[in-house]
Amino acid sequence: MTGSYRGSGHAGAVVDRNPGAADRIPPDNRPEGLRLRMTAVVWLAAWELARALPEAVVFAVADAAALALHRCAGRTRRRVTRNFRRVVPSDRLAGTVRAAFRSYARYWVEAFRAADISAADIDARVTTEGFERLDGVLERGNGAIVLLSHHGSWDIAARWAETKGYHLAVVAEVVRPRALFRKFVALREAIGLEVVPMQRRATMTGRLIEVAEANHMIGLLTDRDLTGAAPVVRFFGEPTRIPIGATVLSRRSGAAIVPVAMLQRPGRRWHMKVLPPFTVDGSDIREGNQRVARALEDLILTAPEQWHAFQPVWLEDLPEHRRGDWQPGADSAA
Repeated sequence: MTGSYRGSGHAGAVVDRNPGAADRIPPDNRPEGLRLRMTAVVWLAAWELARALPEAVVFAVADAAALALHRCAGRTRRRVTRNFRRVVPSDRLAGTVRAAFRSYARYWVEAFRAADISAADIDARVTTEGFERLDGVLERGNGAIVLLSHHGSWDIAARWAETKGYHLAVVAEVVRPRALFRKFVALREAIGLEVVPMQRRATMTGRLIEVAEANHMIGLLTDRDLTGAAPVVRFFGEPTRIPIGATVLSRRSGAAIVPVAMLQRPGRRWHMKVLPPFTVDGSDIREGNQRVARALEDLILTAPEQWHAFQPVWLEDLPEHRRGDWQPGADSAA
């Protein structure tokens, strides 16, 4: 797609980016032990090194590290393989797993460098498809819920979108070490995003509805449930839980859900694809979440090898204490 893009918001309205998210998080007085402190040191050093090295060099180093990890990290490779068995046929399984390691390493370099890439440079490297779908949703005036998975290069997608006048608010899990969390918040705010910390539900949901009412976009990573309380759905044919945020916000705000993929392409280029929007009007939470699960399947299948499925996804693979009320052999999904 070439030409103009609509952008988000109401005509003439000033964008409220609500900066300073890290300062609005209640302090965590738990001590951070040596392991957490060293984790922060290593990640922050890797971050600055990725920014300092020439682009071609840092991407080559990341790719070599990914291939080495794929060979040596047998436990992780087996976990990723188990996930992808549900997604791709057996004759593509080994190649998809190997490519996923490479894609994930590339993602981190892209995330570290996202705030440094110029608007002109990213514009030259990104092609798009289906943006008339997103623009059509925004023409209705009540925002859009951008459905994302841990797939491709979502930080680069956000950076590109902000340069075209599409403003996003994204929900961020509050993690430790806090120094690393604050660094990621600063990165995303530097890109232009609003970061809404995952904390008190009423506060978080209220702010996201305000974003939708301003006709902007809410970006939700929805392929990984952190609560253990979401309804069980079928995902690539097997039971799992996915967050209810997209369903709840769509029902409350009237905003359509728009699946979007930012696909990595050779030569450090990207292709953004907007899939068909949908709503969950008239559906209960379980039915709405099942529709969301089917949309996530379509999104991931645009490039399965770019799905960063490095954690257990399906209930069968989770330890018992994280399964909630689901037991093996149960089929309570919609």
